[in-house]
Amino acid sequence: MTAVSIADRWTSGPTVGERLLLSAMRQWAALRSAGEHPTRLVAQALAFRASNRTGGLFVAWMQSVEASLRRPIQVECPACGGISTDEQRLMVSCGLAGTATGAGEALLEPLLVDSQPTMVLARALNAALRVDGYPLPVRLRDGPTEPVTVQVTVH
Repeated sequence: MTAVSIADRWTSGPTVGERLLLSAMRQWAALRSAGEHPTRLVAQALAFRASNRTGGLFVAWMQSVEASLRRPIQVECPACGGISTDEQRLMVSCGLAGTATGAGEALLEPLLVDSQPTMVLARALNAALRVDGYPLPVRLRDGPTEPVTVQVTVH
């Protein structure tokens, strides 16, 4: 399995937790683009929706991402509904943080110089989101799934 295969394949639409994370990332990017400091505003928005812990961990996670970027993050227009590859890499790696840290690090390799600190924070953010009722799925598949046929067991 390659990091590209993980990012390119969505099994279904984003979950509520992923939409919350995506919204926070886009708000962060919009505030940065406007020349504003996103820390307080994004943390407050997440604290309102989830918890203070989630807001604080998200800020630390994004600061870690920004500190290690190889290039600017590509963010698609929120109005079009599309999720950029960079956004997918960040969301999927955060979902993988609790169970497949190595896969998450590999997924972030094209985006970050050093993904280990980011993955440590992603694991904490993932746990906080889960506690707050916004679990992130572990999107880790090798290939397309085939329909499973149920076979009756004969005893």
